[in-house]
Amino acid sequence: MTERQDMVILGGGIAGLAVGYELARYGHQVTVLEKDAHAGGLARTLVFDGYRFDIGGHRFHSNNQDVVNWLRDLMGADLLQVPRLSHIRMNEKYIRYPLQFPGALKTFDPLTAVQVLLSYAWAKIKPLQEPHHTFEDWVIHRFGRKLYEVYFKPYTEKVWGIPTTELSAMWAAQRISLPSLAATVIRALVPGRTPPPTIIDRFYYPREGFGMITDRLQEEIEARGGRVITSAAVTGVDPSSGVVTYTHDATTHEVTGATIISTIPLSLLLRMLPADSGAQAVADSYELEYRDLIIVDLALKCDQVSTDSWTYFPDPKLIFGRTHEPKNWSAEMVPSSDVTSLAVEIFTTRGEPVWEMSDDAIIARVVEQMHAIGWIKQTDFIKGWVLRVPYGYPVYRVGYEVHLQRVLDFLKRWDNLHLVGRTGSFKYMNSDGVIEDVFRLIGDLFPDEKQRVKALEKERERWA
Repeated sequence: MTERQDMVILGGGIAGLAVGYELARYGHQVTVLEKDAHAGGLARTLVFDGYRFDIGGHRFHSNNQDVVNWLRDLMGADLLQVPRLSHIRMNEKYIRYPLQFPGALKTFDPLTAVQVLLSYAWAKIKPLQEPHHTFEDWVIHRFGRKLYEVYFKPYTEKVWGIPTTELSAMWAAQRISLPSLAATVIRALVPGRTPPPTIIDRFYYPREGFGMITDRLQEEIEARGGRVITSAAVTGVDPSSGVVTYTHDATTHEVTGATIISTIPLSLLLRMLPADSGAQAVADSYELEYRDLIIVDLALKCDQVSTDSWTYFPDPKLIFGRTHEPKNWSAEMVPSSDVTSLAVEIFTTRGEPVWEMSDDAIIARVVEQMHAIGWIKQTDFIKGWVLRVPYGYPVYRVGYEVHLQRVLDFLKRWDNLHLVGRTGSFKYMNSDGVIEDVFRLIGDLFPDEKQRVKALEKERERWA
């Protein structure tokens, strides 16, 4: 039999759970389908031998007070405020990250510092030509070639695995907020001036890991009569009838929703749509990419590795690109005060050599390299765990907008199918951006309270 719900949500990461929570709050019948054994997606917190690790380090900060209030209301006393301090390892030195001028110039040798200043000055006085299509062009025309070469280029290429000449300028425009020299001076002179989003000095974090947020969302959905079904692999989506087919406990099930909300990768969604819809042809020409991650979690028998929130490693010889120390975010992330841990991110793509390495080989390489650069002592290593994470980041390759629009135009034929979140809509967002995207979707579905009530009544009449 086909079960009937107001809303069926594909994917139980933070986007799917947040939109499910909001819909359940307004009295809608909600079913969230998650293929993994646990909900939370990339926002889960994993526990190994008493050590708690997030899947990557997720800070929560927003200049949108509605988003902040939403999180505070959800988490209550479990929400901490954590100081932010990050460094990037360049030329065997650890430099504040993001760079903060003019002090950052002291970290370069004199010749490089002069070159950075001169190229920056030249970028500021020469005419700014638009549009810029590549990441390289966008950065050079705003910050100068030298700063691009020594700062932006190495880490960016390590993260994405492609030359910056192939990365869209859209990525830079959305993500880079390195302040100008003038802006830095102004903020120093004007107390209370709001910093750019990436220059914040504190962020919110739940005391037992970021996964507390998704756990709480699941609890709230279920408390309001909604369902979060894990180990549920969606196999078919027919927006015309509202039928979603999935397997659970080796059995095929169907659930029908008046509205279907997808947070899963677009490539997977296309292959789940009806064969006669033309989705297969769109899927066959699909040229959007995701960058994957390998997370290596290390338990260490020392008090602390550093005081950093994050540390960045652009050196291409190092297998890892970023680390964070969970204990610096909350003391409850480790089993006792005399130990610590590191969550290590390796940027890769399925099929690359590192992805194919065994877990033990990856851990050994990470520990060996960290010892070699003096980041940890090999003798402090206790144990390690490896998690491979597909679909970590949408890749903004030059021309991606055309391919994305082709998919979005195709999906517009169904007015009851909606996309939300980083993976579902192919938009790079931090967690606060995901919540804003959820608010946007709720506003689109129900512009005001009366319309929400009317929509609910109409949906239930439809299935009566």
